Amino acid sequence: MIYTKKGLIILARDIFFIIAIIYSLVGCNKGDKEIPSKKSIKGNIETGRTQQPKAMPHLIIREGNHLNIGTVKEGTQPHVSFTLVNIGNAEANISLDDLSKSGCTAVSMIPKLAAGDSSRLEFIFETLGYGGRTDTRRVRINYNNPALSPLEISVSAKILPTKSYQAPIGELWYGFYVLVDVRSPKAFAKEHLVGSINVPFKKLNSWASRLPKYILIYLISENGTKSDQAAKMMRKNGFSECVSLIGGINEWKKRYNKKKLIISGSW
Repeated sequence: MIYTKKGLIILARDIFFIIAIIYSLVGCNKGDKEIPSKKSIKGNIETGRTQQPKAMPHLIIREGNHLNIGTVKEGTQPHVSFTLVNIGNAEANISLDDLSKSGCTAVSMIPKLAAGDSSRLEFIFETLGYGGRTDTRRVRINYNNPALSPLEISVSAKILPTKSYQAPIGELWYGFYVLVDVRSPKAFAKEHLVGSINVPFKKLNSWASRLPKYILIYLISENGTKSDQAAKMMRKNGFSECVSLIGGINEWKKRYNKKKLIISGSW
């Protein structure tokens, strides 16, 4: 096919027109993805529209998350400390969950921990009633960073059981009491119950001022009259667990025989 000069010009024009249509269609399909100019970027910065990373706390345990304290005796309460460090750039709001089925207590005095700060977390490992076992106690540390919370710390130990001649110190605590004979030193020296101490009535307030007011105190006198008066006085002063033994020494001797647990003199 032979084209004239005029025909070639018309053909070139048509081809250019087709190319222009195709280019416009391609531009529409790409959407409005314009490359931002330096001027628009500068405007976003000036108006504060650039996205900055959100400030978040980040807690770690300096010593590691698990401690093995070896062998311990039943009835003791080993205390273990962990160092909690906030390496993030925001304050941490902290709460704890005890995950152990057996006895364990974590004592935290740090409900909040500022960025860059550290604090001690005390972990109390209870052993009473768990003799003969190897046990692991776990505590979960929750804080306000969903991506990294919670942390978990744990302590393990082998707990030796008590011997037949031993008693856990907690047994004494739960059964502790004081037996006070409020009679005169002369009457006390003549005869008194084994284990009692002599604090004459007139000196009772001064002596009791050094004691915690929740302690169980038994008061005893010759026939219960003086110990009743003493118990009323002590209760007015806040010793709510102070009681008088009814009938006193005389009632004891009638019921249990004079020789049973009655001694004379003083050590």
